[in-house]
Amino acid sequence: MKKSIWLPLILFCCGAGVYIYSGITYNAWMHNLALMIADIVIVVTLHIALKKKEELEENR
Repeated sequence: MKKSIWLPLILFCCGAGVYIYSGITYNAWMHNLALMIADIVIVVTLHIALKKKEELEENR
């Protein structure tokens, strides 16, 4: 599997695990909503950057 796929996936799972673990109380996910959105933005940005880097390395 390519690094641009598994690295953001691992980061997303770790981030989601933290939010789920702290979400044991009722409606705790609503308090963490901004953090979850930020995590998704970071993961998507990391995926795009790694994909671009792999494309540039292949064309070299």
